[in-house]
Amino acid sequence: MFTPVWHSIFVAIVSTIIAFFAMLPLSYYFAGRKSKIQLPVETIILLPLVLPPTVVGLILLSLFGKNNPFGGFIWNQFHFSFIFSLAGAIVATVIIILPIMYQGLKAAFLSIDHELVWAAETLSANRSQIFRKVILPNCWQPILAGILLSFCRAMGEFGATLMVAGYIEGKTDTIASSIYFMVQQGNVKIAVYLGLFNLLIGVIALLIIHVLTVRQSNLMRGM
Repeated sequence: MFTPVWHSIFVAIVSTIIAFFAMLPLSYYFAGRKSKIQLPVETIILLPLVLPPTVVGLILLSLFGKNNPFGGFIWNQFHFSFIFSLAGAIVATVIIILPIMYQGLKAAFLSIDHELVWAAETLSANRSQIFRKVILPNCWQPILAGILLSFCRAMGEFGATLMVAGYIEGKTDTIASSIYFMVQQGNVKIAVYLGLFNLLIGVIALLIIHVLTVRQSNLMRGM
């Protein structure tokens, strides 16, 4: 019963880290200026919000399948396939949580008081110094809230990961897929235990997000 738990935690952590570092520069860039490429880039990033997860999984399945050019190239060169593997589950989960991570980070950067940035610029601080010493210290709470929300979504991902990674007991089983197949097999007791564990993680994360949001609101009112 614990294997799906560890698989889910592993996939969620790795996916959240990848999504964070992928969206950090983009969200920072688009929060600070207008660009002609912003609309098409944001449209691509946010598409998983309006597409069913199974459609996202189908696209990835078509892309990484051994009979397709890209998936076939990876298999021929490295003898590795994302299909029916935790790596595939990670890729699918990253795509699903990208919109949440992007929106959370962008909102955090937009919450910064621009007078602080202007003051740092008048003191000859470069963009790297402004980001590290002004922006991050003043918006780490909403950034952490976005990370936690993305992690919770990653923990509960089912449709896309099932399409790409499938359900192989002891290899690609996660909490969400295990609950589904446990119910199908009539093993409702284990399904309930797994569901309660996932629920506990979600409640803890949401409580932390609530505390961070309240603190950030109080800080903004104090300014």
